[in-house]
Amino acid sequence: MRYQAILLIILCFALVGSAYAETGEEWFEIGSAQFDNSSFVEAISAWQKAAEIDSTLSANAWYNIGLAYAGMEQYELAIQAWDKTIALTPESPIAYDNKGTALALLGRNDEALAAYDIAIKLDPDQAKFKSDRDMLVNGLNKAKSPLSPAAVVVAVLVASLFLVYHRRL
Repeated sequence: MRYQAILLIILCFALVGSAYAETGEEWFEIGSAQFDNSSFVEAISAWQKAAEIDSTLSANAWYNIGLAYAGMEQYELAIQAWDKTIALTPESPIAYDNKGTALALLGRNDEALAAYDIAIKLDPDQAKFKSDRDMLVNGLNKAKSPLSPAAVVVAVLVASLFLVYHRRL
């Protein structure tokens, strides 16, 4: 009960704060708070406003929008958001990696492998990208689903943490 009350208070402050948001950065932060509370629809809306107000936030906003759609298991929309990220920052390996994971979950394995390959080419030292590709290949070799729901949750959490500590793509 105490946890619910605290969560409700945080949500109220976030909603009240959103009424006064003026800058793209403020909308971006509101989106991040909403995402942290698993309020994905509200997060998407805030990040879209951030991107509209401040074009310098667009790549990060669309990347995060992809994470929110993935959190709702709307992988086609997540892919579209990451495609916008890639259009804005073609050198973003994490966007390609996440796109690969979403494609794999949709069974679009050839496209997923291509996305993973680009991520690896852009950042060959990142073990996560190679691991994600290897999971897909191993899954295909075993004729199983390439990624479990638990792997998706872990991938989204890792990507979220990556984003928190690395604001730039």
